[in-house]
Amino acid sequence: MPDTRRRFVTEETPADEPSLVAAVLRGDREALGALYDAFASTAYAAAYRLLGERSDAEDVTQELFVRLPQTLAGWDATRGTLGPWLRRVVVRLSLMRLRSARRRREVGVDAVIAAIAPGADTHDRLTLEQALARLPDEQRVVFLLREVEGYAHAEIAALLEISARNSEVRLFRARQALRALLGGSR
Repeated sequence: MPDTRRRFVTEETPADEPSLVAAVLRGDREALGALYDAFASTAYAAAYRLLGERSDAEDVTQELFVRLPQTLAGWDATRGTLGPWLRRVVVRLSLMRLRSARRRREVGVDAVIAAIAPGADTHDRLTLEQALARLPDEQRVVFLLREVEGYAHAEIAALLEISARNSEVRLFRARQALRALLGGSR
């Protein structure tokens, strides 16, 4: 079965990743900058899809690159390219941030602005992004990991520490809720 996962690379993917990684591990800031230039925008995009907040996605992206010199010690070049590995790190950082925010019951700035925006009419047609934002975190994260990031249910289960069946159920419920939100708003 072909790997349908979206590739976590940019047009600027470094040609010699192992050399850049070795340089970063030696403390070379220019090499770290090259990795940032190559992967920051896709890291941010993945974090934003999962978190739904610009500020949180920016924080996760920053955390990724601040910790990268230490984190790279766990990368094995013989097991694949750096991009997919970084995507996995971004997903884990985003999930940790979601769990942490849930414990603190934080409300994001974007959510507050949306709630108090003048002229907000509940009968307006929802966009997919707005519908996704209305899903519970558990459903939204599984939907995005499966449908956008291309993870298999077994991989999602491992990331979220749930069963593969639970992942399937959450995806099913997310799809049902999205159909109701998008179909009922037209």
